[in-house]
Amino acid sequence: MNIDYSQFYRGTTNIPSYGSGAYKKDTLVKYEFNTTDEHGNKVMDKMSREETLQAMKDIRSQYGDAVIVEFSGDGMAALVEGKKGSMVLEDKEAMEAKNAAFQKDIVQIDNSLNDLPAYSGMYGADKAVASALENCGKEEQGFVYDIIRQNFLVGNSGSMTEEERQANISLGMKKAEYAAQNFIPEESREAFLEAMESIAKLASAGKADSSGNMDYGVAKGRYLGHGSNLVQTTNALDMMRTMDKDAYAEYQKMGQNDDGGLSALKYLTNWYAGAVKKDSSMVDTYEKQSEEYVEKNVKDRELDATFADIKTESMAAFLESLKMFQNNNPNFLSSIINRELTSKFWY
Repeated sequence: MNIDYSQFYRGTTNIPSYGSGAYKKDTLVKYEFNTTDEHGNKVMDKMSREETLQAMKDIRSQYGDAVIVEFSGDGMAALVEGKKGSMVLEDKEAMEAKNAAFQKDIVQIDNSLNDLPAYSGMYGADKAVASALENCGKEEQGFVYDIIRQNFLVGNSGSMTEEERQANISLGMKKAEYAAQNFIPEESREAFLEAMESIAKLASAGKADSSGNMDYGVAKGRYLGHGSNLVQTTNALDMMRTMDKDAYAEYQKMGQNDDGGLSALKYLTNWYAGAVKKDSSMVDTYEKQSEEYVEKNVKDRELDATFADIKTESMAAFLESLKMFQNNNPNFLSSIINRELTSKFWY
């Protein structure tokens, strides 16, 4: 079994709320181990139970504590069958019912996130994108936010080389060009493309730690309202994490209390009030860090041009040119291109 599992990667989705404090999960990462592809062509042999367990161990080791890794596909059948074999009929039925309910919940979460906004933390760019999309349909909004989540600001790049990560950003920009040409209102197109390019440059300048977790160098965006009425607010928790690591560590401990997060919320509120009273310029300093980072590392950055020849004037042209790229480069960024070519948006 090849220990490079990138071909089985099926995307990353942000989870609005799952757990709290140190146990909070904010990302769902999906892997699908099928023995054949969607056309019936053989991809891999059926894994043994031991190979399945090793795959789960290897993949989970790439992600931090804030991530849930979901495994699916007929390649995982050996593990499931191994567990079923030791169960009585009643236990098997209970397990199957529980698993079916869980998979249903996952699908519901995934669908609900498709059109939720994805923000970069650069207010001007975020508002320009939100404004351009406010009168578009949910599918179109989901297409653009998917660019930001899946092509630009990925949470973990452990399944990609840096060359592939930069190329993925390049593909995202071509998708943004498609959006601008095909469904973004004409009066918003220029501002939309400028904003998406800014977010792409921010993504390009990002750095990964030893586990592949990405740091994009700017404060996490926190907003009220939507569309052209988007209003930026201070993310007190990220400010604590950035500027008072001892307090942040204590806050994380609070998350272990069995009180629904109330003690952690109270601690955060008291910390913010005390910190601002002690240093009235703290918020300005926190926000200025992001501005300085963008000016120094993002503004003049050159973007990768791997997908520069992808056509964007129509859906048919986009898919045809992307398939042509894949035929000419069959082993490059294959899982991401396959994901794009099978996206429901195009069909």
